Amino acid sequence: MMSSKIASTSIGIDGNMLTVYLAASAVGLLVYQSFEGLGLSTLITLGVGVQCFGYICLRLKIAQQKSVLGISGRSLILQALSIVFRLCSTTWLKGYIPIDGTGDWLYQILDVITLLMILQILHCVFKTHRTSYQDEHDNYNVQAISLTCFLLASLVHPDLNNRPVFDTLWTTALYIDVVAMLPQLSMMAKLGKTESLTCHYVGATAISRVISLVFWYHGYAEVAPLDGSFNLAGWGILLAHIVQVLLFCDFLFYYTRACVRSGCHPRLDLSSTMIDV
Repeated sequence: MMSSKIASTSIGIDGNMLTVYLAASAVGLLVYQSFEGLGLSTLITLGVGVQCFGYICLRLKIAQQKSVLGISGRSLILQALSIVFRLCSTTWLKGYIPIDGTGDWLYQILDVITLLMILQILHCVFKTHRTSYQDEHDNYNVQAISLTCFLLASLVHPDLNNRPVFDTLWTTALYIDVVAMLPQLSMMAKLGKTESLTCHYVGATAISRVISLVFWYHGYAEVAPLDGSFNLAGWGILLAHIVQVLLFCDFLFYYTRACVRSGCHPRLDLSSTMIDV
């Protein structure tokens, strides 16, 4: 692993960004008021909602700048694959969806909206704004990562759906999700600086993973075998989330510190040393 200076990353909240934050807060409040009996399982939906917000930030960046500088197309491909595999389970099986009202449709709709945004951003990366895509800094092997995650999921997966194929697909989605942001974080480290809205996108993704970790910290025991044997699948889910959050730790520390210090200042300097994995 090599260290690289994020020399002058700057993130800020302009008028458009403030509007997006306010709109997201209003939607969150509306959802909270619309559903009764929200509990711990709602954290899953909240995490997907925060992730969706991150892609709104990324789409706004492209719309404003007509450029995909600093965006990893390979991260987006992995995220799209993760969501597709997850939707194969959550759109018609109930094993891995929230047990409250948000699991009836909102959770799935947020995933679908996020997937559509990712596909649209991928079109910008590889077609519309291809000339600004820095593919020389984006060289992870998506096929090898996906295949490795599938093979691992086929060996270690829970059985909440009681359908081995779809349990494996959901777990594949989880394992791909663990490493999906590595190309983006690696690109940020290689380039030495990152733009405002890209930071918000990565920050929102990291926060959504922390939320998911909190849920599975309380819920991993639910996938324990009925015969009382070792809960391999439960620990696999929990460790996957822990590894995922650890991969974001360096970025989250500096991102949070900068936001706390500068609040909504239009230009917020963020300097750190990130690990190029």
